[in-house]
Amino acid sequence: MKFPVCDFADSDDGFYSQCASCPIDASTEGCALTELDDGTYEFVGKTPHGGVKAVFLFKNDAGDQVEKPNAVHVEIHELDEHGHLVTILYGIVDPEGMIYLKRSGDEGAS
Repeated sequence: MKFPVCDFADSDDGFYSQCASCPIDASTEGCALTELDDGTYEFVGKTPHGGVKAVFLFKNDAGDQVEKPNAVHVEIHELDEHGHLVTILYGIVDPEGMIYLKRSGDEGAS
């Protein structure tokens, strides 16, 4: 699956990885993410694991939720059309993109 689906970058394989570290503010027209009132970010559209939207939670090293530009870690919850959790992806925010650490349900992921 290619991502991002925004107006600012060419789509590449690696869903979400470009969005996690993108410096563009989510309020900018054409961004694939929407910042929600609770500080999370939402992507609406087909997700790699069969969901219809994804919610991004950006965190610091202590595990506290922080604003996207201050994040070191990201947790992405993919949801189905009923709002049920499909999977959770865990990663490190890196200037070159998101480095995946593991996906919920994966054993022995690194």
